[in-house]
Amino acid sequence: MTEGIQQRITEHLMNLVRIRSTADRPEELHRAVDYAVQVLQDLPAHRYESNGKPSVVFDLSGSKTPEVLFVGHLDVVPAEDHQFEPRIEGSRLWGRGALDMKGPDAVLLALFETLAAWSPRPPVALMLTTDEEVGGENGVGYLVNQEGWRARFGVIPDGGENFTIITEGKGVVHAVFTAHGKATHGSMPWQGDNALDKLVRLYETFRSRRPQEPCGDPEHWHETLTLGSLHGGDAPNRVPDTAEMKLDFRFPAPKTTRDLIREIEEAVAQVKGVEWQPLSTGEPFYTSPDNPHLQRFHRVAEEVLGRTVAFGKEHGATDGRFLAEKGIPCIILYPVGGGIHGPDEWVDLPSLAQLFRIFERFLQTLQP
Repeated sequence: MTEGIQQRITEHLMNLVRIRSTADRPEELHRAVDYAVQVLQDLPAHRYESNGKPSVVFDLSGSKTPEVLFVGHLDVVPAEDHQFEPRIEGSRLWGRGALDMKGPDAVLLALFETLAAWSPRPPVALMLTTDEEVGGENGVGYLVNQEGWRARFGVIPDGGENFTIITEGKGVVHAVFTAHGKATHGSMPWQGDNALDKLVRLYETFRSRRPQEPCGDPEHWHETLTLGSLHGGDAPNRVPDTAEMKLDFRFPAPKTTRDLIREIEEAVAQVKGVEWQPLSTGEPFYTSPDNPHLQRFHRVAEEVLGRTVAFGKEHGATDGRFLAEKGIPCIILYPVGGGIHGPDEWVDLPSLAQLFRIFERFLQTLQP
C-alpha cells in the first residue's frame, strides 16, 4: 500500500513540476489549477480568480467552515528550463517546486483522492492557490477576506524542516517612507533641508528599539528591522529635497500589526516632512500547545515517524498569516528536502509518503 501511495504521489509531482507555473505565465497558473481539478473531478470544486490569479477549493464539509483546511500553493519561483523537467536519483526527486511546494501539493491531491472514497467523508477542505510566491493577497488572502472561507484548524505543508511542526510565525509590515525637504548646494547645507537626513534619523529611531545582531538568542525570536532601500539626491554636492526609504519590520506575537502601525505613526509624527504608507502587512500566528487538533496531529506524526517531532518557529511570512488574521489556528510543516528557490531543489519521495500517512491518520481521528 505504501509503495502504491508513493507511486501515485510521484506521478502527480512529476506532472506538476512540468507545469511552469510562475507569476509571469498566467496560462500555466490556470493549467496547474486545471490539473488539480482533473485529478479531483469527483469532489465538489469551487473555482475563483482574483486579479488574474486562479484558485480552487475542494470542500468535503458542505460549508465554507470545514473542521480542517489544508492549504497549498501551485505557483513557483522562476527557474532555468531544465529545472522544469523532473529527475529522480535514488529516493530523491529534483526539480523546481519539488519541495516548495509541489511535493506537498502532490501529497494533498493523493490524500483527497483517497478521501473521496471515505464514508462518511470527513469535514475538511483543500485550498490551492497560485500567488503565494508573490504575496498571497489574491490567493488565500482573497479567499478568506472576500469569499468568506474559514476553518477550525489549518494545515499548511509549506515550511518547517524535516517534519518540524511550526506553531509560531512572525508578523510582517513592509512600508515605504517619503521625505520632502529643500534643495541647496552641498557647500551650504544650512540653507537647505536634507530629505535623506530625515529618513536616516527615522530609521535610527526604529533600529534603536530593536535588538542588534549578534543578539545572543540562537532562535532570534525577536523583532527585526531591515533597511531594504534608501534613495535620494542626484549629486554629492547637492542637498536632496526628496528621498524614499523601504523598511521590512518582523515581529512575533503578542505584538500585532496595529501595534506596529501605531509605533510607526508616532515616530513619523516627530519628523517634519515625512509621510508613509504600508506596502503589505501580515499578522503573526501562534497556535497554543493546548489546541486539541495540534495535540492529535503531533501524536500521530510521532507515531508515523517513530520518533520525537519538534515544534518550531517561522521567521518568514507564509499564507498562515491570512488564517491568523481570522483567528484560525494553524500549523506548518515540510517533508524532507532542500534547495528551495535554488538550482538544486529536491524532495525525498519516501518522506512524501510519510506526510500522506500523517495526514490520513490525523483525519481518521476526526471520524465518528
